[in-house]
Amino acid sequence: MVVDLLQGHVGDVVLVPPDGLALGTISGLGGALGYILSLTAWGQWCVLSRAWLPLTGRLPWAVVTFLDDAYQRGVLRQAGAVYQFRHARLRSHLAQAHRRR
Repeated sequence: MVVDLLQGHVGDVVLVPPDGLALGTISGLGGALGYILSLTAWGQWCVLSRAWLPLTGRLPWAVVTFLDDAYQRGVLRQAGAVYQFRHARLRSHLAQAHRRR
C-alpha cells in the first residue's frame, strides 16, 4: 500500500525481498532506539544527564570524578550511594542562586 502511494512521486518503486528485509531491519532498530531513548527512564537519563547537561555546561563530563573530588575536599559527605552537602549555608546559597535563574 505504501509502495502504491509512492509510485507517482518517486517513480517506479520495486521492492525485492532483500531490500524489504533491510528496510524492515533498519526501521525496527530505529524505532527501538527511539523508544528506548525517549520513553524509558534509563534512556532519558542517558540522553539528559550524560549528554545534554554536559553539552550545555550544566554538569561536568566526569561526574563521578567531580563528586569524589568534592568529597575529598570536604564539601560533600557520602551516605551510602548518596552525596550530601556538609554545610547548610552553602546548600541554601546554591539553592537561591538556582531559583534566581
